[in-house]
Amino acid sequence: MTDHLTTLPVLSSQGKYKMEERDIHGLFSMVAKHSGQNTDAIRTVFSILVRSTLRYRDILLESKGIVVTVEDVRTVLDWLVPSLASGQLPETDNKIRLDLLKIWLDELKLSGNPF
Repeated sequence: MTDHLTTLPVLSSQGKYKMEERDIHGLFSMVAKHSGQNTDAIRTVFSILVRSTLRYRDILLESKGIVVTVEDVRTVLDWLVPSLASGQLPETDNKIRLDLLKIWLDELKLSGNPF
């Protein structure tokens, strides 16, 4: 099976890989498999993250022509658990990534999810 997360076929006008819906689902599926857990709670969290990522991706692309990349989502995934644990946001100048993290945290809070 080809890992489509590292061989994305579509480039944006800025030369960055566009994050397609299947790539987002694949990335979250890969993380779930490596978490060692496959519970309903994990699936619910990933569903929230996938939906909000797709919505954010579409808004940025349509309104500003900015592409959310696989690397952006991977980085924000790395930030998620430490941010949940500490209540702190990472120090970064990358507004796209920081905004995505804030969206995820807000969505999880609104869902009443204990994570």
